[in-house]
Amino acid sequence: MSNGDTLRVLELRPKTNYDAKLFKLKTGWTLRFKLVPLLYAKNVRVFTEYPLPGEPYKRGQLRELPWSCRTRQAVWDPDRFIDIQLDAAGPFRFVYTVGAEKDGPLEGSGYFVVDPQLGYSPDGITCVTYITKLLGPLAEWKARLQVAKESGYNMVHFTPLQQLGTSYSAYSISNQLRLDSAYLPGNYVHSDNTVTYTTRSGEQKQLSIESGLLEAWKIIKEMKSEWKMLSVVDMVWNHTSFDTPWLLQHPDAGYNLVNSPHLRPAYVLDVALVQFSREVAEGKWVQQGLQPEIRSEGDIENIKARLRDHVFPRLRLWEFFTVDIELITGNFRTQVYHLNGGTRPHREGRLKVIQDPQYRRLRSSVDPNQVLELYNVEWPGAVCFEERIQHCCDVLTSELNRLNQEAMDRLQGQLYKALEAIAGTIRFRFLASNGPHIAKVTEKEGLVPRYFCVLGSGQDLHWQDVESQKGEYVLAHNGWVMNADPLANFAVEGSHVYLERALIVWDDSIKLRYGDGPKDSPFLWDHMTRYTQQMAWMFDGFRLDNCHNTPINVAEGLLDAAREVKPQLYLIAELFTSGEDKDSYFVNKLGINSLIREAMVAGIPYDLGRLPSVTHAMFMDATHDNEPGNIQTRCVYDALPTTAIVSIACCGVGSCRGYDELVPHTIHVVGERRCYGRWHVATPPNGTNHNSVVHKTTGIIEAKSVLNALHYDLAVQGFNQVYVDQVSDNIVAVTRHSPSTHQSVILMAHTAFKSPPSHIIPTEERPCTGYSHVPPLSVQGVVQEIILEARLMDKVSKPDFIKDPSYISGLTAHMLDMRTRISVESSKMCHMGHSRGKNSEVVFTDFCPGSVIVFRVELFPEACAAVQFIRSFLKKDTNTCDGSNLRDKLEDICSKLSLLDLNYVLYRCDSEERDEGKGGGVYNVPGAGDMVYCGIQGVVSMVTGIRDNNDLGHPLCDNLRSGDWLPSYIVNRLGTRQSTRPLAEALEAVFTRLRALPRYLIPAYFEAIVTAVHTSLITSALKQMGRFVSEGTSLVQRLALGSVQMFGMSRSAILPSPLPGVTIAGSLAAGLPHFSTGFMRCWGRDTFVALRGLLLSTSRYEDARNSILSFAACLRHGLLPNLLSGGSSPRYNCRDTCWWWLQSVQDFCKMAPNGCDILHCEVRKLFANDDTQADFDRTDTVTLASVMQDILQKHVAGIKFRERGAGHSIDKDMTAPGFNVSAGVDLHTGFVYGGSVHNCGTWMDKMGESVLAGNKGVPATARDGSAVELVGLCFSTVSWLSKMSKQGVFPYSGVSLASSQASSPTLTYADWSRLIKDNFEAHFWIPNDRSIASEKEGLEAPYIHRTGIYKDSFGATKRYCDFQLRPNFPIAMVVAPELFTPENAWCALTKVKELLLGPLGMKTLDPNDQVYNGYYFNSSDSTNFNTARGFSYHQGPEWVWVIGFFLRARIMFAHYNGVSLDEALAEAHSVLSAHAQALVDSPWCGLPELTNRDGAECPDSCPVQAWSMGCVLEVLCDMQQVK
Repeated sequence: MSNGDTLRVLELRPKTNYDAKLFKLKTGWTLRFKLVPLLYAKNVRVFTEYPLPGEPYKRGQLRELPWSCRTRQAVWDPDRFIDIQLDAAGPFRFVYTVGAEKDGPLEGSGYFVVDPQLGYSPDGITCVTYITKLLGPLAEWKARLQVAKESGYNMVHFTPLQQLGTSYSAYSISNQLRLDSAYLPGNYVHSDNTVTYTTRSGEQKQLSIESGLLEAWKIIKEMKSEWKMLSVVDMVWNHTSFDTPWLLQHPDAGYNLVNSPHLRPAYVLDVALVQFSREVAEGKWVQQGLQPEIRSEGDIENIKARLRDHVFPRLRLWEFFTVDIELITGNFRTQVYHLNGGTRPHREGRLKVIQDPQYRRLRSSVDPNQVLELYNVEWPGAVCFEERIQHCCDVLTSELNRLNQEAMDRLQGQLYKALEAIAGTIRFRFLASNGPHIAKVTEKEGLVPRYFCVLGSGQDLHWQDVESQKGEYVLAHNGWVMNADPLANFAVEGSHVYLERALIVWDDSIKLRYGDGPKDSPFLWDHMTRYTQQMAWMFDGFRLDNCHNTPINVAEGLLDAAREVKPQLYLIAELFTSGEDKDSYFVNKLGINSLIREAMVAGIPYDLGRLPSVTHAMFMDATHDNEPGNIQTRCVYDALPTTAIVSIACCGVGSCRGYDELVPHTIHVVGERRCYGRWHVATPPNGTNHNSVVHKTTGIIEAKSVLNALHYDLAVQGFNQVYVDQVSDNIVAVTRHSPSTHQSVILMAHTAFKSPPSHIIPTEERPCTGYSHVPPLSVQGVVQEIILEARLMDKVSKPDFIKDPSYISGLTAHMLDMRTRISVESSKMCHMGHSRGKNSEVVFTDFCPGSVIVFRVELFPEACAAVQFIRSFLKKDTNTCDGSNLRDKLEDICSKLSLLDLNYVLYRCDSEERDEGKGGGVYNVPGAGDMVYCGIQGVVSMVTGIRDNNDLGHPLCDNLRSGDWLPSYIVNRLGTRQSTRPLAEALEAVFTRLRALPRYLIPAYFEAIVTAVHTSLITSALKQMGRFVSEGTSLVQRLALGSVQMFGMSRSAILPSPLPGVTIAGSLAAGLPHFSTGFMRCWGRDTFVALRGLLLSTSRYEDARNSILSFAACLRHGLLPNLLSGGSSPRYNCRDTCWWWLQSVQDFCKMAPNGCDILHCEVRKLFANDDTQADFDRTDTVTLASVMQDILQKHVAGIKFRERGAGHSIDKDMTAPGFNVSAGVDLHTGFVYGGSVHNCGTWMDKMGESVLAGNKGVPATARDGSAVELVGLCFSTVSWLSKMSKQGVFPYSGVSLASSQASSPTLTYADWSRLIKDNFEAHFWIPNDRSIASEKEGLEAPYIHRTGIYKDSFGATKRYCDFQLRPNFPIAMVVAPELFTPENAWCALTKVKELLLGPLGMKTLDPNDQVYNGYYFNSSDSTNFNTARGFSYHQGPEWVWVIGFFLRARIMFAHYNGVSLDEALAEAHSVLSAHAQALVDSPWCGLPELTNRDGAECPDSCPVQAWSMGCVLEVLCDMQQVK
């Protein structure tokens, strides 16, 4: 088993696409795939791209992963799992299918991304960006890179090293395979060299690399070996410089007018804009009011008007999209002539323009065949052929004009967008405050930048050549489109970006065209692969420039090539998409380890305070290719607070060279030519250009080195929890917390988004501002030290900034006021205030804008000891054994608790607790409501969701932080019982330590403690329930725990003693919470339906025995009570309890050790005769066998009585005739029968309650006559007793008959069973053939609603009720399979499956029945007779318990009908997967009484019901036996 700290579980869910969900993992961890319960019964096959150890990775090559199982039948093991030990980095796809076929239906898919091993945790990285071209010659690189080392960075990000193009933009590369010559001596001779790399599989391969790049690599290698600094480099895959030499040989590598003819209209527009711009520059539009100087919005509006009214119309761009009307009508006329004037059948429809794929003018077309079909038609009134054809041509011309107009309208809309985009570009270039402020339009600085470049001559094509082969040298520039779909390529056909001028263009670069794969652009793929692999060999990682505009297939292919060279490749990406899902999609597809996030996006301090909690990020205080940072957009005093907030983040962090030096302007990636300063250990001597060097007192470098070191230490030491507090509008507090040591590092940063007033800016002369308008900091612990306090203060002499012509330098008018590793007493910013209980208070005395202070906080000694104790208790700390000893003691205590004790400790609903009379009840969480149980399970059910969702804002967490009420509630409750008091004392010992913790820690530790205790309690319970349970699957165990949930002590519902002096401990609740106490707790029917599953299969034989004997003591009228009421006032209003009881006796004899001994147990009869009161002092006894005999004898003799106390005192709804109870046996058929239309004596026992609807006192389901399940139970009993009698185990061989009943004085059990068997199919089976069924039923044929089923009853007063389809006959099939013809049984079960089977339960009535209603709302009254006050209780809602018998019957009869055992078991497991899921999802940890239609939740149902749990468990028990 893998270590829990490095094990991550990924649950596979049905029909789920995880492509946009992140699963970030680390090398060395274990990934475990598990199935949610809904999938457990399916043959789920999992495939992944993750390679076997030592094997190469191949994208798209999936291998199947084997399951690890606890059972031999792997496909049905709900606990099966797959573990992958992760040693390879990158993105790996997984898919899972359902079915035995390899290409079975896809059930779900996703990715997991494994971070590389770098020597640094990705969260501990501190990265600084260098614009490589500003490093100067290679000989000077180290001196300039040393600034990063001395500033505490552990990673350098380089912009491209390759030969740059003419524009000298850092990202416009003209030769991807050569180092820029500017870094090398003028006489340097380039050569190709070969280097070797080792693939993941251990294979040695060679790579060609240019010598200049090798020289650069030597420096990068020294950085890593000497300074322990990693390196990453920008990868530019989307574009190349316009002057790239190889473009002339391979123009197809870009989007040109030949391979992308859809760009031709955009190119024509681009040329026209150039010409118009040139004319404006030359003054040719002055008379129209257009000067070369653009000074106002009016000038822009004038330009728009001239373009719209004069320039655009001359271009006739619509011709690229329209048809030649004369050509088409001429061809049409010719075709008609060829038909000799004949017409074609006229069809409906309209013409559509077929765009010319080459985008030639007036070469779009329409379908000529469709033209003939639509327009070569007869025209009434035409006197000759010519007149008809002319009329056809006129109509066709009209239609073509309409189509052309539509195309022109579409183009007009696109040109309108283009016009607005052009205006926006002009506005930015000439007028905007943040633009370049171009003075006037010139040949060089036009109105707008070019969208296209002409290779070679640079001369634009004549309009006649646009459609020629010369167009292959006209290439589209690259750029970016605001708010575009990152997955869409804006240069391909279908995109109108170039025509609509929506591109923010980079006019020094050509957009590269990769196509769908290497076959579409072989040279480009080969060239860029070589470039990529060379960089992977040189660097530790990549930064993907413009990642959102990189086609996914391109990035995937090139990254795969890179990871072949460097398997542990680190990947950073600049990614701007429309949301987190799109981000995650890119991360998953490409294996991005860190996404760049910028502090500069925060418009206010509140937004900045939210950013430190970002995960999987590279959080930058400023980036090199955007705004320069705080100095220009905010103020210089904000540089330190912002970078401190960034540094405290729990992810990789970074900056760009110049930020720490307080450079007050943009270091432009295109225009900047100056070099960075070199590192100098101290202030340089006089005569040195101070701007050429950098030292520790430059800018904020000294503080930044402390912050970078702190960031790394926090990652290494596991400070992986982040809390952010917005102290005030401008002050942010960020806490990094270690969950293992509970040390905290707290940063207070006073931001300065606006320049503060001069009187609160510290200076050399006045270092103390006295700014104390800061709320005190309350700390739950001891401030051990101040790691850093710092701020910028003004120098006495504040020299103005002068831009050095040769070196990039920063502001020198400020100096750093800084102290490190000091006590609070030594601080100049704060002092300690008054301690309040477990809190310390820090008071700020001088914390002006721009100040930062970092505290190290530890818990108080008492809290430290408490943490150590609790972690030892949780087996997470081996430094002390005190807590571990207590844990061992607690587990010993748990192991000694009885199952009745565990019922009390774990469960008990509110009414059960209050029933004890000690004033208890469930715990109420303000804001969240009542817990479901008083016991530990109630707590666990609530905290599990909190833990899984990391919901620390949940009301329960607030409750735990606010006080110790819940731990005290748990301990006090357990302390009230002698048997659970040791557990209470053990918990008090650990909760005492819990109370010593700071309040913010209590929720997490409370959850851990309670979960650990809960695990010990559950383990104890399972061990006491036999091997079937203790060694069973999680599904078996969850169902078996229903035995503990439902069987417990209840003061108001004690089972009557079967013998004097014998006390029965515990009783089975029918359902929680509605049937949990008093007379509603112990239902005879429910007890014995559930007994086999909850008590016998769980090996609780004594509890089963006691339940059987206790009810036997209450025999009266030959019946056993349905509502027990402790035996004092039981009700005998049902006909089925005795039969379920008899079945339970049979099950006990078969399943319990020496089970048949129960037949000889003595039982006292509480009732001397049927008319006496219960006498609890009676001492005379009978054997259990005689009780059984009495039941059977009384039924044969006939039972008829009126309930004692008949009237509203015992049933407020029943009418007077309903209290008359009758039952008997039809000696012609052997069928047990009984009941009337006034009562309901089986489990479908809903009595109408609505006066408004008129159903009060009317049984919804009387089921009088011979109910099918009772006939089956009767047969099961008498046939079994016949065998027991023959074996001498049961002392009776039959029942006596009165002379009036039969000629023979005795009906043996053998004869009785034979009588039932001989008559059953004849009276209950409805043949599948309707004609045969009608003939069979004779006069009752009109009642037949379904064929191929078994009747629900026989001999009902309302005859149509016999023929209703209900889920009761499968019960008879299970207990009495001998009664059923296998073929008929399978036919009927198939009908039930098709018509009644629901997700969790069985519909209680045929959906086609006229009174079917699938919803039960007991509290809803109305005038609807069939539904008011829950009248539909058994008329459609889906009951769970009967599904157990249905599944058992399917398994039992499958092999008779050609269905293999495996198929039958698979079907059952498939159904039970929904129950497995319901058990996991239910806070009650149980299965409900019923659901509404199609599994919908029924609010009036018990959320957990004994027979639901027991009958489903019986299925699994049977399956275990048959397997």
